[in-house]
Amino acid sequence: MEESNLTKVLKGFYEGSLLISTPSILDPRFRRTVIYMLSHNKKGAMGLIINKPLKELDFQELVTGTISNNKKGRVGQTVLFGGPVEFKRGFLLHSSEYNIPGKTLKLGGNFNLTNDTKALLDICEGKGPISSVFTLGYAGWSAGQLEREILEDSWLVAKAKHSIIFGKNYSEKYGSSLSSIGITKGYLASESGRA
Repeated sequence: MEESNLTKVLKGFYEGSLLISTPSILDPRFRRTVIYMLSHNKKGAMGLIINKPLKELDFQELVTGTISNNKKGRVGQTVLFGGPVEFKRGFLLHSSEYNIPGKTLKLGGNFNLTNDTKALLDICEGKGPISSVFTLGYAGWSAGQLEREILEDSWLVAKAKHSIIFGKNYSEKYGSSLSSIGITKGYLASESGRA
């Protein structure tokens, strides 16, 4: 199928949506993942995995270089694996009330993205956004790659919901995302039958 036909079959792009992996994805980095799509256009796509905590990393230590018992800051801000691309780069996806002029990118659906150390320090000091997820790295696709993967049933697409994106129960985000489109985990099989 030609690239131009891929887009016609998909009827648009999925910026601002959630991608939910299916069992056909064998790469362990993407198994049972939920990805918030930051951008998707004819040049490619970029998203952040929002349900894979990096338990060995402490947010405050990563940002300030020290571990603090200070209860003023947001306790429990988790560092997430956002994807394998540019893993040493951090991304803060957050609610829209927080903004650093010239540094914050407004996304659709009342979400913002800020890549500035000030935002991370503000979180540590209790002055950051009301809701946020912080990831290291991102998931990226070249032109037409995501469209092909969707046609191959590697991904399901769901509407982005604040409660799923910013929920703190990371192990439940996959099931909640599937439920939001009327699918239970039991209905997904790793192999389909042949007639």
